[in-house]
Amino acid sequence: MAKKKTARPTRPQKSAEPTTAQLRKEYYARRAAEQALDELGLRMDERPAPRGDAHWWAGTRDALDRLEIMHACWRFTGMAGYAPEPEDFDPDSGWPTAEEVEAVFGSWDKMLDESGIDDSIFGVVMEKALAAHEQLGARERELELRAGKLEAEAKKIPELRRREEVARAKRDEADDARAAAEAERDGLTRDRDAALSKVEALTAEVAELRAAAAARDEAPPAETELLEEMERTLTAAAATEEARDDLHERMERLRTEREQDRRAIAELTQLLARVDAEGAEAPDGTVVDAVEAPPATVLEAVERAAAESRHLVFAPKAFETASESPFRRPGLVLRTLRGLDALAARYAEGDMGKSLGQAAAEHGITQWKPDIAETTRKRYEDDYSFFLNGPGTPRLWVGPHIGLGSGSGAQFIARIYLHVSDGNDPDVPRGIYVAVVGRHLPDTTT
Repeated sequence: MAKKKTARPTRPQKSAEPTTAQLRKEYYARRAAEQALDELGLRMDERPAPRGDAHWWAGTRDALDRLEIMHACWRFTGMAGYAPEPEDFDPDSGWPTAEEVEAVFGSWDKMLDESGIDDSIFGVVMEKALAAHEQLGARERELELRAGKLEAEAKKIPELRRREEVARAKRDEADDARAAAEAERDGLTRDRDAALSKVEALTAEVAELRAAAAARDEAPPAETELLEEMERTLTAAAATEEARDDLHERMERLRTEREQDRRAIAELTQLLARVDAEGAEAPDGTVVDAVEAPPATVLEAVERAAAESRHLVFAPKAFETASESPFRRPGLVLRTLRGLDALAARYAEGDMGKSLGQAAAEHGITQWKPDIAETTRKRYEDDYSFFLNGPGTPRLWVGPHIGLGSGSGAQFIARIYLHVSDGNDPDVPRGIYVAVVGRHLPDTTT
């Protein structure tokens, strides 16, 4: 049920002019007061009018004005980030005018001195903040330039790889042609030697026939046939010599082309190694210097990564397998291991909110494989297991692995096999462990 409202009493309205009764009442009250003062010996008309202290009031107003202006100065500095100038105090925006400041303090600079704002920690903080901002801007521009350079270098990689493949194909073709030329040369040499032996035998036989004919003083019919056979053999031997010379010239050309291809492949391989090593992230998140010399071997790449790693753990087997790897791009191995170290740092902190493969892609690791088939692991136990710190320490199994390179053969492709521990085993702390670096381990397809 709704609550019933009660009406408020109305107040009596005052009349515009006092009534006669009111005036009479006020008159008698005033007369009574005057009589009471007369009895006390006090007459109001004989006392001087009260006066105030103008100097005290002026000082108070001056102090209040000074406080108000200094408060405005500090408030402006706090909002704008710098001490105000005379033109900054706009009365339309609620600030005192420069004339009011000069009237109270004498000058603008004196007001700033008395406010103490120039010597406050606020100014020092602002200067340091501006200096830090300028340094950050310079660092950002430097990183943008470096990123642009790395992007430009990355765009060159496909062309460099194409040129390397072309040079490698030409070298292989030249090797095949050289081998065929050498086989042909050896065949012609054998034919030449056989022809020379036959010529010597025919020459000896002709000499014998001539000697016999001279003794009988007659020319045997067989001598003419032998001479003709010898001429044919000499002609064939001369043709063989000419063919052999041609083969020598071809072999020299092929040897020269092969040497040029070899130098081109070496230059392209070194350039790819530098590109592989550039742009990598160090464990603290900084960019590795682009002028760093690339590693010469896979073992050197693993040793360098292990020396600078802060979170990634390397098993002894990783160094053993790396020493046997003929992979031609050790710079790519180093860059991938550095990315894995950054990934291991994130994994050690706890749940990343995504899979390891997704997090690895953020560090430039794209060919991530989550695990090994169980049948493969059981069939090749020794290959897919390792000791954490040598015999007598925990034996672990590899699972996730990373593919490197493209093509076929251990010179062009490599693998990095890992063990990922969640920390449930007290003997194996949470982290990522590098078990094998180098050749593709055997599986059901090999």
